[in-house]
Amino acid sequence: MSGNRVEVTSADIARITGVRPTAVSNWRRRHEDFPQPVGGTERSPRFDLEEVEAWLRREGKTPEIPPAQRLWQALGSMGDVMPLDDAVGMAGTLLLHLHEHPGTTVPPTASDCSRLMQAADQTLSLARGARAGITALLAHSPGHEFGPRQIQLLRAAADAANADGPAAAFEELCTRYLSGGPRAGFNPTPPTLAILMVALAGPTHGTLLDPACGSGTIMLAAADAGFTRLHGQEQNPSLARLAALRLAFRAAVSSGPTVVYDVHTEDFLRHPAYPRRASAVVGNPPFADRTWGYEDLADSPVWEYGVPPRGESELAWAQQALAHALPGAPVVMLMPPAAAVRPSGRRIRAALLRRGALRAVISLPPGFAAHYALPLQIWVLRRPEASAHALGERAGTDHVLVVDASEVAEPLPVVMEIWSDYLAAPESFAPRPGMARTVPLIELLHDADVTPRRHLPQAEPGRMTQEALVAARSAFEAASSALPTRVPPLPLRPELSTDERPTARTAALGDLIKSGAIIHHRPGPPNGSDEAPSELGEARYLLVRDITSGRPASGVGPAPEEPLLYPLIRAGDILLPTLAREVVARVATGEDVGAYAGSGVHHLRVTDPELVDPWYLAGFLSSAEGGRQAASAASTQGIRTRVDPRRVRLPLPPIDRQRAYGHAFRSIAEFTAAVRAVHDLGIDLARDLAETVTADLRASLTDSRPTAHR
Repeated sequence: MSGNRVEVTSADIARITGVRPTAVSNWRRRHEDFPQPVGGTERSPRFDLEEVEAWLRREGKTPEIPPAQRLWQALGSMGDVMPLDDAVGMAGTLLLHLHEHPGTTVPPTASDCSRLMQAADQTLSLARGARAGITALLAHSPGHEFGPRQIQLLRAAADAANADGPAAAFEELCTRYLSGGPRAGFNPTPPTLAILMVALAGPTHGTLLDPACGSGTIMLAAADAGFTRLHGQEQNPSLARLAALRLAFRAAVSSGPTVVYDVHTEDFLRHPAYPRRASAVVGNPPFADRTWGYEDLADSPVWEYGVPPRGESELAWAQQALAHALPGAPVVMLMPPAAAVRPSGRRIRAALLRRGALRAVISLPPGFAAHYALPLQIWVLRRPEASAHALGERAGTDHVLVVDASEVAEPLPVVMEIWSDYLAAPESFAPRPGMARTVPLIELLHDADVTPRRHLPQAEPGRMTQEALVAARSAFEAASSALPTRVPPLPLRPELSTDERPTARTAALGDLIKSGAIIHHRPGPPNGSDEAPSELGEARYLLVRDITSGRPASGVGPAPEEPLLYPLIRAGDILLPTLAREVVARVATGEDVGAYAGSGVHHLRVTDPELVDPWYLAGFLSSAEGGRQAASAASTQGIRTRVDPRRVRLPLPPIDRQRAYGHAFRSIAEFTAAVRAVHDLGIDLARDLAETVTADLRASLTDSRPTAHR
């Protein structure tokens, strides 16, 4: 195997040439001189990029490959040589050096490359705004080793810098890397979530500390918000280097005031590196970590609110963060929903409440925190003032703000509006039914369950007019009368001759996605624009509740900033939740078209309709067999299961037979929708009638009440 080879898949070749993956498969079958695979598997072969380029040039089938694409392909070829995050750090460090020292070239030998990267490390340690911790960070980072692949990577980075500029090349590199999903326990913080958390931290002055900074997204959001001193700590040295690089590039291209930053690479719970207290602490710590140091830290003076049980690592992070905040300073932490209700953490939650350390709990939509299907929470805490803290007394208000934004397509503007209204008048904050209220402390201390939805009032139903009741009854009767016409005819099984019986062929949906026959847009929150909402406008979002209830898209929010990552839904696209009690796959029709897939929704698109029929695929995914394969073990909530369609092995009979079965599945889906409509209309009518009777009862009791007691 050639050491300096850059390898690509069929899907990569399709993207480079702007064709469908099926076209690449046709080239392989029809052209004997098409390059032979050099790696991968039989189902997902990999090819030498230089050989592919030479063949494409001979055939006149390709434009020049952009240097940024070539750099990404070079990174993809590093998998068997070094971890991807180390490769990104190496390329990024060189790009920063090229930004500060234009004209530098990549030498041909390993020894000279080693000297070049030593100089590049020094450039990072001396970057504008960097402090002494960066030097210590580089000493802990994995050393640079230089074989042919590493030299090829450095050359690709230099070519991208020459073509697009070092800063633009680095930004493109980070965007691709961070959009690729969780790696080795690392879940990137989405920029929109980082912006929200920093905004909840309040006035931007002094030092912001991020105790689990990952790739630095929260620190970048803090710099953009106006913080001028940033301190981060990250246990993974490769991610810590990436955070330092992103901050260094921001400082290098910024014309504003210098932002001072430092990044350390140690375990924040065992060895916090920041010796002083910060003006704000904002973090997205790891969840459910049973190796957080329970035995080592049992006697730590940090546990002012109680020693965290072994299974409550999140409460350990919250207390350590509070210990590193100035008196009265905010602490904003991302938390799993179980932390608000688990019995093992009740004592610590109660202590946080009694002392006034917990100010607000905000529930987010499922999937808003990238790659988490659970509806995570933001806890807004505050270190008690020095005098109250010394006496162990409560400081501040005698209530907690709870906000349930779990069904909001774009929670940032909604949460910030509620938060601003609350800060303006905490004691007279007007509750929003089903969305937000201030909960008196006495209501919380019994079990210290701070789950927002549990404490939110629902909207008071109004009294319906007689005309409205008649209209509701007429709608129910019309839908009920039409229901028998929607029952699918029998038999549903297509009539096919013996000669048309298919061979027993199956394919893993994950392999079909890798080949490009199906596009899988990963679930995640579309990033609504906060800088230019008037240009992007509002958009409709198909939410999990819409899929499970069979109703039209009900979410509304700003259009996503990255339409390539979050495309509009087309007719025939398949949508299914990432977390559900049972797997339900929905084929987009009618009103679904033109909406976006909301948070926590898998978005599948068949690109080769001669290979897979969308209705057939959706029907199989919704079946007991398909659902069993797609669903993982039960979630921590014990009710819903995590859904991953890539696990499913799909039977692939000939396309005509698929379409026949797809037609049957479609008729069943339409019948299901009709049944559900009748059910919903009937339930709504029954509820409206009951509320009308109750309203009449209340009115009669009020009218008959003795005057002395009115």
